[in-house]
Amino acid sequence: MRINIRYLSFIVFALPLFTVVVSYIVSVRLDLVPFCIPNLDGCTSISRVGRYEPVKYFFKPFMYSFGIFLLLYWRENFLKLKPLIKNNKQITISYVIGVVSVLFLFLYIFFLGESNIYRFFRKIGIYIYIFFTVIAQLLLALQYFKLKNESNFNRNFIKAKLLLSVVLISLGILLVPILVAKIESFPEIKNIISWNYFFLIQIFYLMTFFSWKPQSHTLSGV
Repeated sequence: MRINIRYLSFIVFALPLFTVVVSYIVSVRLDLVPFCIPNLDGCTSISRVGRYEPVKYFFKPFMYSFGIFLLLYWRENFLKLKPLIKNNKQITISYVIGVVSVLFLFLYIFFLGESNIYRFFRKIGIYIYIFFTVIAQLLLALQYFKLKNESNFNRNFIKAKLLLSVVLISLGILLVPILVAKIESFPEIKNIISWNYFFLIQIFYLMTFFSWKPQSHTLSGV
């Protein structure tokens, strides 16, 4: 089986953005959430956008589909980069961590609900998903950086990919105290951070799309 890693990367980038945006628009029209520009105003969380009926019947299946494509993404990067790198221990670690992150994404989606126990497992799932995702992304970006001068790759996008990974790790460390603290004077700040951080994580997959030159993805897929 051969998989076009460029198209796969674009699907992984676009599918959750499409899902969240459509879910938000429908939720606003049904008066389930307030109208605003969430990444600027923070009037609602991403979880709340997909939590209520009937929107959750759209949100959950599409996010599960995203998780499946994400598993394929980590698998294909592992299979395609492993033969190109002499010391491939890091690409293996990146693959394993990426798969674990998706498992916690599934946990988050499954427990997307209103009760206290749902809220607990939802938070555990999403925080661990993000933690493992940014680590896996950084390790993967380092492997791409080793191959930046190869003819199959676009050097500038590989550099941008690594820079974005470093930014995500740095921002994550700086923003953790804000996310865990109770800020009554500005409660929207957590939602603003979440929306924008989610978007930056997705940009990483778009960088993978641009890192491969067209027709250079035809390495064996299994």
